[in-house]
Amino acid sequence: MSHDFEKIIRAADQKERKRLFISGQPDPIAMTSVLKARERGWVEPIACGSTFTGMASEMKVLCPTSGIREAREEALGLAQTEESGLLLDTGPLDAGFFSLVADKKTGHNHEHTLSYVSILIAPKDGRLTLLTDTLINNQPGLEEKIVITENAIGMAKALGIQRPKIAALSALELVNPALPSTLDAAILSKMSERGQFGDAIIEGPLAMDNAESASAAKHKGINSPVPGDVDIYLFPDLDSANLTAQFLAWVGLCPLGGVLVGAKVSLVVRSMLEPPESWPVNLALGLLL
Repeated sequence: MSHDFEKIIRAADQKERKRLFISGQPDPIAMTSVLKARERGWVEPIACGSTFTGMASEMKVLCPTSGIREAREEALGLAQTEESGLLLDTGPLDAGFFSLVADKKTGHNHEHTLSYVSILIAPKDGRLTLLTDTLINNQPGLEEKIVITENAIGMAKALGIQRPKIAALSALELVNPALPSTLDAAILSKMSERGQFGDAIIEGPLAMDNAESASAAKHKGINSPVPGDVDIYLFPDLDSANLTAQFLAWVGLCPLGGVLVGAKVSLVVRSMLEPPESWPVNLALGLLL
């Protein structure tokens, strides 16, 4: 585990123990991580559903005859009734899971948009870096991007980044009405300038070269503290975000974790972007939210 991910683990050590309700499919690595989290004093695990009857000697198992759908409903409902409850779902992250979480009556706050934040250690400087939205929103419009940005800012602050710098990415750094992502990025940048995202600083539109290099940005007339010092990369769509995360994970061999944000209750999952060994980090991220 990387040094910066160890810092996330240590931060979770400082949090109060929470009740963790578990649903989903069999996942031995996830359950091993849950038991280790219990040993560290992070959680009191309670499993739901027939999937986990074999764990009855290790933890309390509710609804032992229920299938995944019913068990998920029960686990989500129980997590919501707890003042500081968490839901860990071992998958599959299918339409059934997201429809349940996004249901206004069960899991989702109608004022928010669910989004996914991938967290990695940047290969060039070892910096803790956030990418969003890498899993949920296919073609987000401006309203969705505002909430996706707010979700990522909340996660960054939970990680100790008090004034996150955000690159609102597009294919080019000039505002072009023919490329809607440049318009969205420019509006988000102006909103940030007027304090609508608190202390966060958003610059955009930025192409990747401008985001990564302050000198490249200055060469194109962009004077901002964000280029070369990015904490959060806000992508224009799911394709670009997910492919970038895949490239960094598989080609760049970057350690990767992730967290699902925007629901009423903290959710711990593992997307296909992360290796099975990411469960401890993902669980720690859920505790920090």
